[in-house]
Amino acid sequence: MSAAFHRAVWLDHQSAALYDVTRAQATETAVIRAPDRGTGHIHHKAGTPGPGHEPVSTTFLHQVGEALRGSQQVLILGPADTKNALKTYLEAHFPAVAAKLVGVEAMARASAAEVHAVAEPIFRRNDRMAPEREQS
Repeated sequence: MSAAFHRAVWLDHQSAALYDVTRAQATETAVIRAPDRGTGHIHHKAGTPGPGHEPVSTTFLHQVGEALRGSQQVLILGPADTKNALKTYLEAHFPAVAAKLVGVEAMARASAAEVHAVAEPIFRRNDRMAPEREQS
């Protein structure tokens, strides 16, 4: 899969949808599913030690990181803490991708049009601040 100049990824603990974003639209190009651990819910029972949540699968985060390689600008979108787990994982394991992050934004499950409505202005604002280069 070739990477777009502007790539948005919307993810939660179950899946990640990758979108190529242009001024006109966001096009879903891939969906990566997290491995099923057979636990059902991501929350532990009350009274158990630890933070109370199942950790995000590192296999899943690695697959998303691989899919983001080659993108020139990356925006992470999603609910809860999975988006932050991806950012941290990219910083540790994919520093070249992490260097291209333009933001991490909270966003409930969304359609391609909703992803475009959030991502396009962020990429456009970032492009104005960047040195001259070819835009997609």
